[in-house]
Amino acid sequence: MSTSPSKIELALTPIEVELNFTQTYQLHQHEHPALREAHCLRALFPHLFDPIQKGDLFAGRIHYLPVGFGLEYASGGAGYYCYAEQVREQMAQAELSDSQRQQVEEMIAFWAEEDTISGKLIPHLPPELSEATSNRIADMGGRLSGVVMDFDRLTRLGLPGLLAEVEQGRLRAQQSGGDVALYQGFRMALELLADISLDYARQARQMATEEQDEAWEIELLTMADVLEKIAVAPPETMREAAQLAWLYSLISSVVNYGRMDVYLGDFYVHDLESGILTEERALALLQSLWRLMVVRKIIFNSRVFLGGYGRRNEANADRFALLAMEATRTVIEIEPQLTLRFYAGMNPALMAKALDVIGEGRTYPMLFNDDVNVPAVMKGFGVGREAAEQYLPYGCGEYALNGLSFGSPNCGFNLLKVLEVVLHNGHDGQTGQPLGLQTGTLDSFTTYELLWGAYKRQIEFHTEKLADRHALEYGVEAQSAAWLFASLLLADCLERGKSMVDGGVRYRGGVVETFGMINAADSLAAIKLLVYDKKLMTLPELVAALDTNYEGYERQRLLLRNAPKYGNDLAYVDEIAQQVSDHISRYTWQQAQRIGFDYFLIVNINNYANVTFGKESAASADGRRNGDPLANGNTPTAGNDVCGVTAFLNSIVKLDPSYHAGYTHNMKFSKSMFRDDRPKLEALLKGYFLNGGTQAMITVVGRDDLEAAMREPEKYRNLIVRVGGFSARFVELSRDIQVDLIQRTLY
Repeated sequence: MSTSPSKIELALTPIEVELNFTQTYQLHQHEHPALREAHCLRALFPHLFDPIQKGDLFAGRIHYLPVGFGLEYASGGAGYYCYAEQVREQMAQAELSDSQRQQVEEMIAFWAEEDTISGKLIPHLPPELSEATSNRIADMGGRLSGVVMDFDRLTRLGLPGLLAEVEQGRLRAQQSGGDVALYQGFRMALELLADISLDYARQARQMATEEQDEAWEIELLTMADVLEKIAVAPPETMREAAQLAWLYSLISSVVNYGRMDVYLGDFYVHDLESGILTEERALALLQSLWRLMVVRKIIFNSRVFLGGYGRRNEANADRFALLAMEATRTVIEIEPQLTLRFYAGMNPALMAKALDVIGEGRTYPMLFNDDVNVPAVMKGFGVGREAAEQYLPYGCGEYALNGLSFGSPNCGFNLLKVLEVVLHNGHDGQTGQPLGLQTGTLDSFTTYELLWGAYKRQIEFHTEKLADRHALEYGVEAQSAAWLFASLLLADCLERGKSMVDGGVRYRGGVVETFGMINAADSLAAIKLLVYDKKLMTLPELVAALDTNYEGYERQRLLLRNAPKYGNDLAYVDEIAQQVSDHISRYTWQQAQRIGFDYFLIVNINNYANVTFGKESAASADGRRNGDPLANGNTPTAGNDVCGVTAFLNSIVKLDPSYHAGYTHNMKFSKSMFRDDRPKLEALLKGYFLNGGTQAMITVVGRDDLEAAMREPEKYRNLIVRVGGFSARFVELSRDIQVDLIQRTLY
């Protein structure tokens, strides 16, 4: 099926687009960052939007190039970026003249200096700061993840309403000597989005003239009407509102889709009651939107949020939430990551539907308990109740405040590696290389308290360095760009006349992703019990066992494996887990005021880093072998919770949620429990949440599913991604590791 060329399908090769984008940047290099960005967006994004495909009920497919501008690595890169190796791969496959090849090499050399992260930031870090935040304990890159925008404002105002607010801001800035150029950049960005919407409308109409399928022709003409409407007026229907929000999410480079039941709920109910939509048609629309999210392949984000406190017109929002869960039930994919917030007294039909969907093996929606999380967010973020009710667990589970905050999780912190380095007096247990602080030789740790003190000093040193670098990164990023589309939908940026990283957003913060917390707690508990309390081995003997990966030390490993483990409701080890969690969460929280942030918090979450950090961690005192994966999120290491589900749930509610930005809890239940023992399951979950449970990521799977997955891991990739949150990059792992991860779930 052919389509006529439009501004979206300009006949340029990828390399030509990249060169043109680079030349545009160079032309405006010394202009205001917002104006430079607006010109660069115009040069880039019309070439990134892909044609409508048959069956799409919304326009908006996108790809990314190895040179460009974005927010997230999942949507291109952070700021201005250039991936030289990928560009050279393009060049090797293209038919280019010698002069064109020279142009490309000059482009690569230019971006080596101008790339926001690898050009402007990393080479200019103070050496001590770079060393302390680029290692196997604390590893920090630059990115701008975690933008959760106010889509409700977008769909209520539409592009004309936003343009009117931009113009009001420009007049204020003109009168007060403010940043007029920023508002000019905002206007140019919104005009670009309107043009892209109209380009898609032209494409849809042209496709309709060539279409033989009458039903599809009608869909295309309806789509064109919608696209033309949202370019010039606020949305009036659910389809118009969803189309505007979808295009805006793509061009803004954000990878989470906000409180969709709030910003589409009123439109949905209006359309049902006025006869514009039937429930069947509305479901088809949402299924199409879900499939477009799947095609985008965000993986670690792609969150759609439902439920919870702080929603206007709850009855309408609830009706949409039920529709969204049905879309997830019927579109069997790992995106979007549907997320349901709930509270006592909320419409019980939502939780009932959620458990129905989860029980069919969907994993989503993930469940978040507002009655615990809202008060905790008030403390951790230092905000009032109204703002805290807007918390959203984006990405792998980190909290942000919807449309109110920005705090990128740029740091990875391996707490188990900290203990490893302490036990080797400032050296890496795998490589022997210096790493971190020298906190004392083994013979200096004559008491457990001295060892614990050394561990805390190592944690505090790296926490401070991560905070310092986070503040420095925002400064560099503020000079690079304004992130116009994201800033437009974050509170106070328009009013203050500043971008989201330059002091515009109401609450600016940062997040540290922690890993190995539970392994560190189990290891410290084992050391305390076996070395200091019962004296069944010496500390040098234990470290010798770790250094040989337990070869010849089978007795010591057996003792360590059988020591109390987190997840069994055992006070001895759970108290140490609480201490480990409280120490790092509160010390990190304390850094915010020092670095000029509104908040600075840790998370303990799911993603593939538990595997990669595990590879970089030597054998540990919890009985784990060298290179094995770390426990994922705030969940016991697979196989360590041996006292049943009630004990498991009792352990994980003990860690204080007040000073962090989200801990995730993976739970696996059998199909039969959902099918045959639903009342017991509901009672179990109710007790867990009443007891202080913050969150549940539930996987329902049968043994036959896992055994089939072990035989054919590639075929069952979606299942394995869901089970235990092992790794969304499961397909990239070797077959041996894939099978090992499945076996950990089975046994």
